[in-house]
Amino acid sequence: MARIRYCASCGARLPRNVSARRKYCDDVCRAQMYRDQRKADRIMGLAMMLADAEWNDDTGIIRLLTCPECGHITFAGGDRRRDAVYCSGRCRSRAWRRRTARRARREA
Repeated sequence: MARIRYCASCGARLPRNVSARRKYCDDVCRAQMYRDQRKADRIMGLAMMLADAEWNDDTGIIRLLTCPECGHITFAGGDRRRDAVYCSGRCRSRAWRRRTARRARREA
């Protein structure tokens, strides 16, 4: 009697006649698992960099990894774009409104 096995990515049941080495139900699940693992590795690397910067009081790195609008930690390149500056769309919009209001006051 064969053991019931499940996809490591989506949890779907694998067919009985597949190789014992097979982990994923199809290439889509395999690719998704690869992307998720890469994302987790980037987040862990950034977290280690932040911990090291806090340990050594490196304010430059800490400033790069925090949102300039609200001060929350942004793992740009982890779960967000690599060149992300703000932690969310809300902070990005708030900063834009602040810049345009400042510009309007300067011109008036």
